Amino acid sequence: NLEEIKGQCIVIAFFEDSLKPNKEISDFDKLIGNVISNSIKNRDFKAEKDESKLFYINNKNLKCLALLGLGKENDFSLGKLMEAIGKLSKKLRASGIKSFALYLGSFRNKNYGQNACLEKITQAIALSLYQFTKFKTKDLDKLKSIGRVSIIAADNDISKLKKIVNEALILADAVNKTRDLVNTPPNVATPEYIANHAADLAKKNSLKCTIFDEKQIEKFGMGCFMAVAKGSANKPRIVVLEYNGNGKEKPIILVGKGVTFDTGGYNLKPSAYLTAMKDDKAGACGVISILEACAKLSLNVNVVGIAALAENMISDKSYRPDDVLKSYSGITVEITNTDAEGRLVLADALSYSLEYKPKAVIDIATLTGASIIALGYFASPVLGNNQELLEKIKAASEKSLEKI
Repeated sequence: NLEEIKGQCIVIAFFEDSLKPNKEISDFDKLIGNVISNSIKNRDFKAEKDESKLFYINNKNLKCLALLGLGKENDFSLGKLMEAIGKLSKKLRASGIKSFALYLGSFRNKNYGQNACLEKITQAIALSLYQFTKFKTKDLDKLKSIGRVSIIAADNDISKLKKIVNEALILADAVNKTRDLVNTPPNVATPEYIANHAADLAKKNSLKCTIFDEKQIEKFGMGCFMAVAKGSANKPRIVVLEYNGNGKEKPIILVGKGVTFDTGGYNLKPSAYLTAMKDDKAGACGVISILEACAKLSLNVNVVGIAALAENMISDKSYRPDDVLKSYSGITVEITNTDAEGRLVLADALSYSLEYKPKAVIDIATLTGASIIALGYFASPVLGNNQELLEKIKAASEKSLEKI
């Protein structure tokens, strides 16, 4: 019951066209001096989309109450829910609140069931409160954080709800670990550093991990990959993580581009475009985190993750425009631009992935800024040679709210 909750703050949501509190909220409202009914009556709170009001209350159990607006019920979607929860979570943190409880019953609506809302609420909280502070040395005492969130759910089947929360947190954790790796600066997050991270993660999650160094990569005949890598003092690595959840079934292969820093090579990037080039390893970082999530979720599928890790630098060993390289597949490749290194790294990694006789191959890469020109920051482009697979990825993107 709401009145039994002890903590710093309680969050209760309303729809704009459904502002009448239910019995449980009404009973709770009386205990806190009719704050909810008065704010609705006086139009201080209208429950418009993303509207949030914070009330400090005089109660022995609670410090404050947060009312959250979800807009009109017919316009409600899980995407809008995540956005509203994310904004509110950040607002509560900025207010110095260290813990809050969220009344799940107030999010009930005609479009989505309790379970779907619970999953997205959990993910929104975990993702929106992400902070990367590993390399901060000043003002650490000024950093605010929320240490605990409680979900108030009137349901007999608590074990089912806990399972939903646990799975949602595993997915959010995979995203946040990817963010951590991507945000780690290039002088730290070298190919070897990320390979060691993958090996450690594999050990903890019973994944098979194989790491190939520069000598093995060269011996394989990966001429395209090695051309990109050989200009750097930081040697390349290829990490192969294997998760077996379905016996001898053919695996799904995930290949990630992992250029830990991309100068553009001799086709050097302009200064404005150099500062974010630690992000060019995001595909590989994502693949590594996905394999960990597969293991934690005990998925009934076989997945192989290949992270191709290299640094594209300038030196007397760097590859040049007009060079002709021989790829792992045996096809020769003429270089016209050394800032097109991603497709070279992926060419050899994708060819190598076929050794596993896969059911499907999906590569993930920060491959071209032109995709932002085409689609902005709202969606990722996807293309492929198998329409059935593309449709499955589209369906997954709609469920996960990661637009493609």
